[in-house]
Amino acid sequence: MTNKNRVLIVEDDPAMINLLESMLEEEGYEFKSGLGENALQMAHDYQPDVVLLDIMMPNMNGQEWSERAKADPQLKDIPIIALSAADTGTLKRTYSNMQADSFLSKPFDIDVLMGLIYSLANRYA
Repeated sequence: MTNKNRVLIVEDDPAMINLLESMLEEEGYEFKSGLGENALQMAHDYQPDVVLLDIMMPNMNGQEWSERAKADPQLKDIPIIALSAADTGTLKRTYSNMQADSFLSKPFDIDVLMGLIYSLANRYA
């Protein structure tokens, strides 16, 4: 069975992008990746079912990206899963400020991430 859910990856690390894309492809998800303003525009055009959002990125960090997405009427209801290599305390403080729907510390368990993506992408199905 092919999964038609769309995922937007907002991440600056090419190795992490490759890992996420490989996981999503294996599970039959459609996906795109981008950064900053470009990724906000992609979210408008692509209307993903879930956003995987790195917190620590150059130019526009994950918190700013999330705040702008949640303030946008066309993007505010798209679930966000925050991902970060930050220590758990920093991650929890940042997560509580950024209105993400869930968060995972890097390195994360792939099965846990895929379960989160599935449940958030299909929460209204």
